[in-house]
Amino acid sequence: MPNVPKEPEAFTEHVARSFRKLYDRSTIHITGPLEMTVDDRVVGLEDLYRAFLKDDSKVHEMIAEFVEAVRNVQMLEETPLPLEVVRTKVMPRIHGYGVFRSTRPELIAHQPYINDTVILYMVELNGAATPVTTEQLIRWGIGLDDLDAMARTNLAGYRPNLELQLFQGAEGAAALFNTGDGYDASRLLLDRLYPQLAPEFGGNFLVAIPARDIFIAFPKEPDNFVHRLQQRIDDDYRSMPYPITNDLFLVTLDGVADWKPAA
Repeated sequence: MPNVPKEPEAFTEHVARSFRKLYDRSTIHITGPLEMTVDDRVVGLEDLYRAFLKDDSKVHEMIAEFVEAVRNVQMLEETPLPLEVVRTKVMPRIHGYGVFRSTRPELIAHQPYINDTVILYMVELNGAATPVTTEQLIRWGIGLDDLDAMARTNLAGYRPNLELQLFQGAEGAAALFNTGDGYDASRLLLDRLYPQLAPEFGGNFLVAIPARDIFIAFPKEPDNFVHRLQQRIDDDYRSMPYPITNDLFLVTLDGVADWKPAA
């Protein structure tokens, strides 16, 4: 197979050729570095490109899976889905506001969250995940709060026996979700986080979700430990696919809030 170029423009051209092989009846245009349209649907390539730069050993498989995923999502969006079919398939996913680069926010069911993030609600069917639209909410006859409660319940029951990985170092402890299932960061929404981790961290604690597949919980002190972790979080936010935020979240008995280090 030919080498995949690392320049953004050439990488986009390479991926576009892969799309044209599969979407032979579609109209495909490159609209900018790391962006293209497939039948007027905007397809961003930034996350695929970040994954390629991080590990290029399986880039051809990554591109093939990405192309197939876009096609599956397109098919899912074109299929009317009764609420009875998707009730147990809706999951919450935390995103940065950049998720709206390719669509208008009012078209997608979402709620603002902490640290300038947003919660979308994904329907997972046959290996494809597509966000619930406001049109679907109207068709189902339910409100956003009902959708949110449904999604959080599904998240809690999705992998109920999944355990946080606890690490104890010389300077402090940390707990990780790192399954790569697309919902590691979204586990910040789980109600069981505080009762599970507060005893380990001596009360309130911090959580970082720099990217979709990263969740790190750790105590608020000592300051030098938090500072070093913050540097790693900043790096992950800049380099990992599906970035969310490099800001930190404070988890307390009363819920989740934003957190800033003392000046």
